[in-house]
Amino acid sequence: MKDASLVLSIDIGSTAVKVIAMTKEGEIAASESGHYPTSSPHPGWVEQSPESWWEAASTAIKGCLEKVGPAAIGAVSFSGHMSAPVLLDADGRPVMPSILIADSRSCEETALLRARYKGAFLQLTGNEPIDAFTVSKLLWIKRKHPEVLERACTLLFPKDYIRYKLTGRLGTDQTDAGNSLLYDHSKGEWAMDLIQELGLPVHLFPQIHASSDIVGYATEDASAATGLMEGTPIIAGAADMACSQLGTGAVRTGTLAITLSTSAQVVMRVDSMSSSSAGKVTYHPSAIPGTLYAMGSVFTGGLGIDWAYRLLTGKKKLAAEDYAAINGLCEGMRDIPPGSANVMFLPFLVGSGTPHFDAYDRATWIGLSTGQSPELLMHSVMEGITFNIRESMEVFEADGHVIDQVHLGGGGSRNAVWRNMIGDVLGKNLSLLNNRDASAIGAAMLAGIGIGMCTMEDIMTQKLVSFSDSMTYSADRHRSYDSIYARYHKAYRALNEWYRQE
Repeated sequence: MKDASLVLSIDIGSTAVKVIAMTKEGEIAASESGHYPTSSPHPGWVEQSPESWWEAASTAIKGCLEKVGPAAIGAVSFSGHMSAPVLLDADGRPVMPSILIADSRSCEETALLRARYKGAFLQLTGNEPIDAFTVSKLLWIKRKHPEVLERACTLLFPKDYIRYKLTGRLGTDQTDAGNSLLYDHSKGEWAMDLIQELGLPVHLFPQIHASSDIVGYATEDASAATGLMEGTPIIAGAADMACSQLGTGAVRTGTLAITLSTSAQVVMRVDSMSSSSAGKVTYHPSAIPGTLYAMGSVFTGGLGIDWAYRLLTGKKKLAAEDYAAINGLCEGMRDIPPGSANVMFLPFLVGSGTPHFDAYDRATWIGLSTGQSPELLMHSVMEGITFNIRESMEVFEADGHVIDQVHLGGGGSRNAVWRNMIGDVLGKNLSLLNNRDASAIGAAMLAGIGIGMCTMEDIMTQKLVSFSDSMTYSADRHRSYDSIYARYHKAYRALNEWYRQE
């Protein structure tokens, strides 16, 4: 690998894989994508086949390597969507589909955990049990399909499965282990006492590596399937939001990173877990050894924009021209004042995340009337999502975090109206990330660290993250939004009570 000048990053996203080849300066030399289906066989179920990830990833790796050549790749690393268990049998085959983070089938298990073990989880992880974490999903499998759990020999996560296919070696890293809620943050190891107390098989829980460790090398079979050179170093990698923390530059105290994807994530580095924000944000081990990040979850991010556009146009699925049409709608919003002419949208299409985490919450439009334009209605949807983002920011501020930088990324950050609105609602100047594939970039950084192509200092100083010009918020619009935001809170309280009534 002496002639290698690039690292390869494989990001197993919630709907697609993204493969990038990155230089040591942080430039993208080549990229390739591939998609895979999501299944919802019952209401509230969201699952995928791990084999479909591998099929898409191997094809995308091959396509990327055709552009740069396999000899240029010094190492491979990974990012993958969080909390989705991959159970393998003795032959390394998945025993069932992977249950994704958005799946809510395990609500009974979550209720039991909150009733009996809430204190234990708070002490170990700083988090209250919610459906999103892996432990609830494992207990659902134990209750509903004990024969599946008996066949399983190991537990992995999405990025770990692809790494296993490349190396033949099992294991995970501290970031995905943390997202199981069965990881002791203080000791850096599985919480075996709690695992045994819950009746889960101890042998399922694999070795935990540091995210930038070399954990294996590309096998002959992997080389044939992907075009990678046999013997290419393979790095452990990290969960998608842990990689995103690196790729968005949210690695220093005081930096808040907002990622606008299907959902929206609000991430900060934190020094410790705060009991006052437990249950409002979630705490996670970082890919930076010995540190933590906290995350606010906005379940309706770009999902809300797509939903509103489909509702307003009658479209069932969106194509490339529809995203151009959404941008056209936004051009017509520039003269709409804060408050969308008294139309307000509460953005809880799939229940609420931070700070409420309430499955009873529902999306609501207030103030509908005849003669309202699609532009006005879409503007109100963007405002509602942005108010929910502000709620996440305010949890961090209430814990004493002084936010002096806000970095904005993800596909939604391409929308000039929305990003200006975010600055105005938050009352913060924004730095727009040039590369919006933050998770893939973060995974590539870990590969660089693993083989000495870059250092942790390069990451901590944001050397590998680039920005466009800073966007300055409007003080006048921020003052207007302050009063509208107060009304948003009043509407939320009233409607939450309404939706809780039988």
